Amino acid sequence: MRRLWPSAALLAAACVSFDPAGPPVRDIAGTYAGTAVIRLVNTFETRSDTFPITLSLRNTGYRGGITGSYRTAMGDTGPFSGTMRTNDSLNIYVFGDPPNPIAGVAAIRARYPWCDFSRMGIGPIPGTFRGDSLLVDGEGSVACFYGVGGGFLLNVHTQVILHLGAS
Repeated sequence: MRRLWPSAALLAAACVSFDPAGPPVRDIAGTYAGTAVIRLVNTFETRSDTFPITLSLRNTGYRGGITGSYRTAMGDTGPFSGTMRTNDSLNIYVFGDPPNPIAGVAAIRARYPWCDFSRMGIGPIPGTFRGDSLLVDGEGSVACFYGVGGGFLLNVHTQVILHLGAS
């Protein structure tokens, strides 16, 4: 019985061809002006609010990482980062102060003080670059509290939908 062993040259070539920085992605560094639309949906209300937002982004040069910051028209600022892929799709992991995307954006928390964004359930927010535009659409859930009949607080499951477009 004959055994097939990979040659040492083949193994060496495989080690040399590994790129620890990952595949190259498009450079998206720059400042983007846009609009964020937040929509809340539950049994008591459906509400949409829009606010202007500016993103300042830079590539990290490591595995498609992007990092930067946002600024809303109300003066709220914070971190914004994620990972871009070679097909121009991306995932946003940080939008506002951690622990969850969206939950730490002061402008959003201020608009909906009856909702507890610290308990927001949302994972990475998917997005894409088309031409020179960044498009992000995310969805999560949050607990909102409504006063009913004599001061009782009712905890209502609320769907939160985010659409962000900037160019």
